Amino acid sequence: MGKWYIIFIIPVVRFLLNINNCLYLRKALRLHGDFLRGRLEGAKEKEKKKGKKAFKWIEANQMEIKRRVLNSGAKGQIKSYMKPVGLGYGKPEHVNPLDNLLFLNEDILESARSTISLAKGHYWTQAWLSFNPLFWLEMIVFLPREISKMIKFDKSSKLVQNVIQIVQLVYWGISILYIIKLLNK
Repeated sequence: MGKWYIIFIIPVVRFLLNINNCLYLRKALRLHGDFLRGRLEGAKEKEKKKGKKAFKWIEANQMEIKRRVLNSGAKGQIKSYMKPVGLGYGKPEHVNPLDNLLFLNEDILESARSTISLAKGHYWTQAWLSFNPLFWLEMIVFLPREISKMIKFDKSSKLVQNVIQIVQLVYWGISILYIIKLLNK
């Protein structure tokens, strides 16, 4: 049997990592909802306590929430709002919703929750793709492209795109030669 069991461990580990991220972001959304319900007018004392506890958790974990969202590929949109400066005047301000999860502005809160939900969905999908043989086949066939995604090369550069395509072609050529060599044994 040898070390073939490693092939089965990799999908399980990938599944667990993605499910962990999904559950973490689900908890963040649930606690964010608790925070908002605790801030509503007419909220009961129990809801206010839950809201304060949720506020502390979100405040302490805001950077981790943002890191996991950004690692999923979801980008927080920059939002604008008018900050009152007095005498009926306002000053335009720009904020990243992921940096301001506790800022009580409806547009910013909606954008933040939407982005976190999008990231949560990404992790959920990626977790279940871990057990899809077609996903792994595509990963192997396009390995150089996948590696370039992990390294996060600047793909806007035409030179980088061409180098990735050349490496992909060389990889396919070597793979075909290797398979032919195995079949001739």
